[in-house]
Amino acid sequence: MPAEKAESFEEKMEIHSKLKKEFKRYLDDPEILKEKPQEYSFLHLKKDILFEMLKECKFCERRCEVNRYEKRGFCKCGVVSYFSSEFLHMGEEPELIPSHTIFFNRCTFGCVFCQNYDIVYSDDFMADARELAYIIDRRYRQGSRNVNFVGGNPDQHAHTIAEILIHVESNIPVVWNSNMYHSIELAEIIEDFVDVWLGDFKYGNDKCALRYSKVPRYMEVVQRNFLRAKENGELLIRHLVMPEHIECCTQRVVDWVSENLGKDVRFNLMFQYYPTFKAYEYPEIARRLTVEEMKKAYSIASRKLTNLV
Repeated sequence: MPAEKAESFEEKMEIHSKLKKEFKRYLDDPEILKEKPQEYSFLHLKKDILFEMLKECKFCERRCEVNRYEKRGFCKCGVVSYFSSEFLHMGEEPELIPSHTIFFNRCTFGCVFCQNYDIVYSDDFMADARELAYIIDRRYRQGSRNVNFVGGNPDQHAHTIAEILIHVESNIPVVWNSNMYHSIELAEIIEDFVDVWLGDFKYGNDKCALRYSKVPRYMEVVQRNFLRAKENGELLIRHLVMPEHIECCTQRVVDWVSENLGKDVRFNLMFQYYPTFKAYEYPEIARRLTVEEMKKAYSIASRKLTNLV
């Protein structure tokens, strides 16, 4: 979709707002696939806006407002993005595999039980947009059904991802594999190029979120983002069941999802929890799930939800 170039951030946002209203109608036009790539498109505009947003970063709801060209906020990300690995993943949900997963470094959460702490707290390979676009196209030819941006977390790398997608030639679906803690401002930009929201719904209350992930206002933010995601793409929810957190988290997550997103929403109840990283400093989660806890969690979910993975 063609876009006008603009100098100021305000002008860019004004053009973006106008084009956003036309975008879904534009996608419904079957002639779109016959169009040649635009010299400056809606996606180019989004990329430029995201790079400007880095000057006062509010990509996530921590709202650090730091200038990432000069310093780093909670996630420790600057302007340059880094990733740890990319491969065809066969361990995702059945409808997604084979999924081309790109694991970005860093995260907007501080989970004490993080199973990917080795990539969350380091910078591995610099993400070159053209190189990763070439790899995405190659993986598509090898059979990938989608490109799956994960981490860590993808939100803080949205500017880089938009730039990557500009150079991707294949018409490949985009999976946003996220903790769903992004800001409204970020959602406004990225939701037009995300096809599938693969969102973690970790907690059923703010107290647990703050204790184990250092996240304020958790419920308000993720509930808002899940509701918005449902209106802007396919939605698949993941919930990692944790020991001693069936009533306070699993029960409440399932109840809210069934009441607000529908009983038929795709829901992955996950039992892969194991204590790692700093989990041993918290006795209540310093163990694996018992069989009884798994049975109870499944019973709760299966009574309220009809589309479990």
